[in-house]
Amino acid sequence: MNAKKITLILIPVNIILAFFVYNSISSEVEFNKIAKERIAENVQKLKDLRTLQIAFKRENEAFADNFNSLMNFLQNDSTRIVKMEGVNDTLIDGEEISDELALKLGLIKRDTIYVSAMESIFDENYINSRDNNYPFDINSLNIIPFTNKQYNIDANVIEKGKVSVQVFEISATYKDIFNGLDAENKKYDLNSLLKVGSMTEASLNGNWGE
Repeated sequence: MNAKKITLILIPVNIILAFFVYNSISSEVEFNKIAKERIAENVQKLKDLRTLQIAFKRENEAFADNFNSLMNFLQNDSTRIVKMEGVNDTLIDGEEISDELALKLGLIKRDTIYVSAMESIFDENYINSRDNNYPFDINSLNIIPFTNKQYNIDANVIEKGKVSVQVFEISATYKDIFNGLDAENKKYDLNSLLKVGSMTEASLNGNWGE
């Protein structure tokens, strides 16, 4: 077989190979784009859930270890807000007196009011500060997007430096985050977690690099 015939045979083979290479690259680019969006949406929901957990602990002196308690608190409970009236501008020896002393002297007073948890935790300021590419929805707050699964949630007390510390963790596997996508053989470990909090460290941070 002469070189001309070999060249004629190789041309369509090369075209086919180029097509598959291009398709593979396009598929990878498209996956990475969607994966980035999925991760960003889950990060925002984990931030929302962290905010809720912190408020829950403030009222109950412990983090919630299940979503029934957490969502019931949000939908049906209230939070305390302490309002201060008056001005503490009294000086003794050139220094402002403490609020505690000002309270005793009647210069200021504190009043505790109760506001619905939903209204106080996710108020207008909070909603405006979050990434609203992913709208806030109380009815799906605990659900991993593109699935019908709840996030994993846990809470406990651990010992750190001979001190008891309240901890919580809320997470989802990348397998669930990429549900419905062809995520095999990509750069993600599908069994690893995207999470906020930690069951082994006194941390409220997420592991997405904040």
